[in-house]
Amino acid sequence: MSPLDLSDVGAGFRDPVADAQRCFRLILDATAHPGRIVELPADLLAANESGLPDAAAALALTLLDFETPVWLDGAVRGASAYLRFHCGVALVDDPKESRFAFAGDPASLPPLGSFDLGTTEFPDRSTTLVAAVSGLAAEPGVVLRGPGLKGSARLRLDGIGPEFWRARAELAPLFPLGIDLVFVCGRRLAAVPRTTIVDL
Repeated sequence: MSPLDLSDVGAGFRDPVADAQRCFRLILDATAHPGRIVELPADLLAANESGLPDAAAALALTLLDFETPVWLDGAVRGASAYLRFHCGVALVDDPKESRFAFAGDPASLPPLGSFDLGTTEFPDRSTTLVAAVSGLAAEPGVVLRGPGLKGSARLRLDGIGPEFWRARAELAPLFPLGIDLVFVCGRRLAAVPRTTIVDL
């Protein structure tokens, strides 16, 4: 492992316990209601220098720790020192070894099957993919159906094309194995768990 250079590591939460609790409640709300866009308070990360979008950095500070293997794509690899210092994570080169993966350029992602899909005994031990998008809105967009939704919801994700959703659909027969998705844009995020059906 390379030495940890702290010269450019930015600040984390100002109040780690209270801020993580606030952030956790918002992430939980987004996860329980697929496609719901939640916005994190501006004061959570007043000066984010992590190399990740604000929402992704806040999620990392809230959910990651020394037991979390993390994969970064080339667009956010600059966040490695930040994540190692503030979260104590182990960075991995193989996406199959990750519990969380952060992508700043979803168009260059490896095949979704390259990530850890969990096992029959422990389907929850899979990768959660956190992907940055250039735009995030309620509609127009893909149609979401399934648990946590009354009827359906729409979600527009700029930078995520139909081929991404077709690749995700190929994993559906493996359920309960699969990956969970969180999309971030600035301070906003929306979750699409593996239980959610996505119609183009």
